[in-house]
Amino acid sequence: MDVNEISLIDILRFLKGAYKTILILGAAGLVIAAAYLAVTPKQYEAVAQVAMAQIGAANNNNLNPLGINIEEPSLLIARLSQPTSFPAQVLSPCGVDEGANATATLSKSIKLAPPKGVANVVEVKTFGQSPEAALTCAQTIFELIKTTQAQIVAPYIEEAKLKLADDSERLAKAKDLVSKADKSGSAMGAAYLSTRDEIRFLLDEIAALKNVVTSNQSRATRLIAPIYASDTPIAPKKRVALAAGLFGGLFLGLMLALGRQMWTKPRAGLQEQGQGAL
Repeated sequence: MDVNEISLIDILRFLKGAYKTILILGAAGLVIAAAYLAVTPKQYEAVAQVAMAQIGAANNNNLNPLGINIEEPSLLIARLSQPTSFPAQVLSPCGVDEGANATATLSKSIKLAPPKGVANVVEVKTFGQSPEAALTCAQTIFELIKTTQAQIVAPYIEEAKLKLADDSERLAKAKDLVSKADKSGSAMGAAYLSTRDEIRFLLDEIAALKNVVTSNQSRATRLIAPIYASDTPIAPKKRVALAAGLFGGLFLGLMLALGRQMWTKPRAGLQEQGQGAL
């Protein structure tokens, strides 16, 4: 049998002699983990699901009755990943102190992701030292998204209003021309038929433009459901911290006992050799 081979009896003998060290350091690890949990501020999470603002299409070829997104969720996520997207007034509600890197800190502390299988929704997660703080930050970020998307759509609405006014004026002139042609008996002329076609075109276009203008408010950025803030903190994780402290302490105790045994064995062997020589 190899003298260097470690048997089960050797392992049990080692554990019997080292269990006090292992248990003491395991208990110390638990105490350190408990102290960490006591001094670390709790962090709470609020979740908001935000539907993108939409605008009605100004043509009859659009098959989506809900319109089209002002900006795609991926574009919104990319935009809010930039610190310059956050004005100073959103810092305080999200618990960020003003400073050189305040907006960069805020952009990194907010999580945005598209829910799986949903094309026009972004899930926003914000954090705070209380449920109320996390909820306030989430509401502030939602209002920021709503305001910026309203600013994006505003030029298109103004353009639609100008186009609507121009088409209404053209429609009035075309109707007046048709009315005069009916009275003069020249209803079958080429100009008359062309004007009638123009009237039908203008009526369709005016209806589409009115859809763009009047549906703007009903298709604004909105919450799918009320913002949810849990009363249970997400960090620090109590079970993970205690388990890490316990097993870390036990492992450290095991390594310490093993190192002590490896240190004492060679010394004992040298002493025996010295006594044998005498």
